[in-house]
Amino acid sequence: MSKASTRQRPARLSGAARRRAEAQRHKRNRLLLGGSVTVVVLLVALVIALHAANSSSGSASANGSSGTSGVSLPVGTSAPNGTFTTLAGKTETVAALRGKPTLIWFMTTWCSSCQAGTQAMAQNIATLASDGVRVVQVENYADLGQSGPSMETFGKTLAGSAFSNPDWTFGEASSALTHTYNPKAYLDLYYLVNAQGKITYVNSSPGSTMPQLLSAAKALA
Repeated sequence: MSKASTRQRPARLSGAARRRAEAQRHKRNRLLLGGSVTVVVLLVALVIALHAANSSSGSASANGSSGTSGVSLPVGTSAPNGTFTTLAGKTETVAALRGKPTLIWFMTTWCSSCQAGTQAMAQNIATLASDGVRVVQVENYADLGQSGPSMETFGKTLAGSAFSNPDWTFGEASSALTHTYNPKAYLDLYYLVNAQGKITYVNSSPGSTMPQLLSAAKALA
């Protein structure tokens, strides 16, 4: 073998080594690219899922229900019977409310959204009444175990002169009624029930959802 061919052989081996290294580098790049694409796809899927979850839990849907996922009484079902006690000490039933559209609102007296909602209700009770809707605002049984002002003090303080409006009743829900309508123990939850006793709209925090509530009430008129 000539010296020339001997000198060329290391060059050919070096080229082969370079080609193998290049092939390995391309393979690693493909793997890294594939991994990056997978991460991007997963992130996009996560963002979409979070957006869908927020949309379903924070705003009213087409059938009139809203940000109260987990409530046991969906729109279209009959409002179950149960008892509550008015501030005058009289025991009333949900069944007796039939014949007139009624907003049944379960709240707690130590809840900030309930306080804001009561003030908003005072400003809009006349509008609801003009659409034939009365409001029954009841404290969740035992104020859901927390200490807050009495329902009478709460109502008089926040409703003002509207506290005595005949279309607005304040009271306290029985344990059974609270469990039936509010099994997840929401601080602030309301149901709009038509004259036939069917639930037509469900939402919470009337202080921030009053436009939707007024629209749903007008649809019953």
